[in-house]
Amino acid sequence: MRHVLVFAKTPYNLTPYDQWLADWGIEPIILVSQEYASGYRHLRHVHAFDSYDNNQLVEKTALNLARAHRVDAVFARAEADLIRAAQLRDVLDLPGQRTPSAVAFRDKVVMKDHLVGGPVEVPRYCRLDSAYTALEFVEEHGYPVVIKPVAESGSLGTSIIRDEADLDSYLRRPWGGSSEIETFVPGQMFHVDGLVVAGKIALIHPFRYLNDCLSFRSDDWIASLSLSTQDPAYERLVEATRSVLAQLPTPTHTAFHAELWITPDDRMVFCEIASRVGGGMIRPTVSYCFGIDIHKEWLYAECGLPSEVRPTEYRPAAGLNIPPSPGLLEHLPADGEPGCVREVSLAGTVGKVYQGDARAGLFLAGYVIGGESEDQVETNVDRVAAWFAENVRWRPAA
Repeated sequence: MRHVLVFAKTPYNLTPYDQWLADWGIEPIILVSQEYASGYRHLRHVHAFDSYDNNQLVEKTALNLARAHRVDAVFARAEADLIRAAQLRDVLDLPGQRTPSAVAFRDKVVMKDHLVGGPVEVPRYCRLDSAYTALEFVEEHGYPVVIKPVAESGSLGTSIIRDEADLDSYLRRPWGGSSEIETFVPGQMFHVDGLVVAGKIALIHPFRYLNDCLSFRSDDWIASLSLSTQDPAYERLVEATRSVLAQLPTPTHTAFHAELWITPDDRMVFCEIASRVGGGMIRPTVSYCFGIDIHKEWLYAECGLPSEVRPTEYRPAAGLNIPPSPGLLEHLPADGEPGCVREVSLAGTVGKVYQGDARAGLFLAGYVIGGESEDQVETNVDRVAAWFAENVRWRPAA
């Protein structure tokens, strides 16, 4: 019996590792947050932790288990787990992404250091080590600028600084961890998602954001629409992402989620890239579009199993993410959605008080929305968002 150690930060219904591996004689050893532990309890090896992201007993337990069971693979799919998994591979000399690669795909300054001067334009940037650095950067480049954490996801902690008042507001309560400052890039944002298997890109496809990554900050929805191969931006986005992956220390097997802008003057500008599956409804949208579960195929590749990524006939779709509003959730629509909805994911809890201002990728309700063409899908996204707004009920928290 082979064993794979899995840093599991997803509900079991989304990542049934034991079912995926059952026919291959591989048993998963699960390290999981208490939030999701109940779904994995039927497995033999499950270890749950409070404060999972920052609890270093996770690493200690992982090392002990990996040695005790002589694991030959380590799998991690969440942003918070990529570096700890890479460090474990370093210690045990296991195949897979190592620490320099994980850092390059997580630390936005290291990431841009790899890419600056390459074929894809990168904003002006620097690590923000003090208020003086911010003042010097603004003096050199002017407003607007963007300040964001170097190692967070979902636009968490990101601030657009448009003038001195915005800068003063940020400096009054700065982000607690390491941050970077960069020039603001106007334009339409896209993301490109896919999978690398055995050092080759096995799947790659671009999507256009409807609204943008900061919509959640104003409690507005965000969606991503798949692009057809005839879209003028399609090839440019694919080639730019291929160039980025070629310049970075890309793992032999990895999912990836890249974000790029196309500016009003038609420049392609890099935003960031992660060596993981995109959040929110991106994974189920890719699955609907191509019949491929990126998580499953990525796991198979990491375990040395046959990973036959053969896309089915393309179907246009969009993933819609609706964030919580401030207040107590009285009613969450659970049926009666428009017929264009292909998949539903309800994460909200009726009776719970929400504060709003969520992070992109986390949502109250998520939908995969289909249609006969990309234009029809975009129209359907508006229909579903309007239907949800008419049927959800909130009241002020006591």
